[in-house]
Amino acid sequence: MKKIVYLHGLESNQGGKKVEFLSSKGMVYAPSMDYKNLNLDKFILTLGIPDLIIGSSMGGYIADIIGSRLGVDVLLFNPALHSRSINVDYEYYGNTYNRTIILGTTDKIIDPKLTKNLWSVHYNDPTFDEIEGMGHRTPFSVFVNMYNKYT
Repeated sequence: MKKIVYLHGLESNQGGKKVEFLSSKGMVYAPSMDYKNLNLDKFILTLGIPDLIIGSSMGGYIADIIGSRLGVDVLLFNPALHSRSINVDYEYYGNTYNRTIILGTTDKIIDPKLTKNLWSVHYNDPTFDEIEGMGHRTPFSVFVNMYNKYT
């Protein structure tokens, strides 16, 4: 059975329809995250080695860091890879992992063009999918479609 970690956004709550959907796909760990007080190294120790890490916004940034450290593939929705509202900057490791980034073309929180430009040039050649008209919040239908497309 597939082990999936799901990390919600900074101002989002644990659980919901997305986690229920993921539960139908495998064993899901979707903890309540306090990103302002996160001890990342300790948190990583609680995970074991999942098959996939999914994150949204700030959860996308943390998922990406963990993916780089564990060599686990990530699916990131409008990840806060830059322009974070809280001051954290974790170190990436050199592990090889597949990174898929889903960007809303009208995201006013995390600039999708900046994400695409910065990460295409500086990091391990991610796959991008742009959702026309999507803002920062990912609609459930888009979440399901992108999960099915990339996993």
